[in-house]
Amino acid sequence: MIERSVIEAHKVKSFHIVAHSLGCILALALAVKYPGSVKSLTLLAPPYFPTPKGEQATQYMMRRVAPRRVWPVISFGASVACWYEHISRTICLVICKNHRIWEFLAKLVTRNRMRTYLMEGFFLHTHNAAWHTLHNIICGTAGKIESYLDEIKNRLKCDVTIYHGKDDEVIPVECSYNVQSRIPRAHVKVVENKDHITIVVGRQDTFARELEEIWKNASDN
Repeated sequence: MIERSVIEAHKVKSFHIVAHSLGCILALALAVKYPGSVKSLTLLAPPYFPTPKGEQATQYMMRRVAPRRVWPVISFGASVACWYEHISRTICLVICKNHRIWEFLAKLVTRNRMRTYLMEGFFLHTHNAAWHTLHNIICGTAGKIESYLDEIKNRLKCDVTIYHGKDDEVIPVECSYNVQSRIPRAHVKVVENKDHITIVVGRQDTFARELEEIWKNASDN
């Protein structure tokens, strides 16, 4: 979809990549496919768990990214979406697919005083993720991540920057250092008092300035 709707549709010759969480896996695959086009690669909370010998990569990745637990809430959601697809897809069909109704009711109750972009982002994109990508990304790429990282280390010349919230309960900080161990030039920035969501939400302006600096340095090099 990224290729068809952006790269091919607009004939993009070079670009920066920014990705969060499971999106980092897509970002790595995209970077490997277009090694000469990537100007910089910025990852937030990348889920990279090196697979121990004797373990099946897919199952190990599933257990680490989506452990079967009920707390915190975001982990429970990931667990349901990954391990119990029939349940998550039913929920999405009934609730997430009708996200416009919940946005309308929220605006009605709050007299249009509440910004609903987070509701739209959660309901709309959770629906798409549960139906099309979440399970497929984990299962489809678990055995390929290490080869992606090696390709980026050896073939790509772009800067690699990694951000991770120190209080992230979904993807532990060790994952970012695991990526750095495969790509030594990667620069890891651990942000105090931020978790898997607040690494972006609540610090949008700061993050935008950080991206501008990364992109400026990439253009100068």
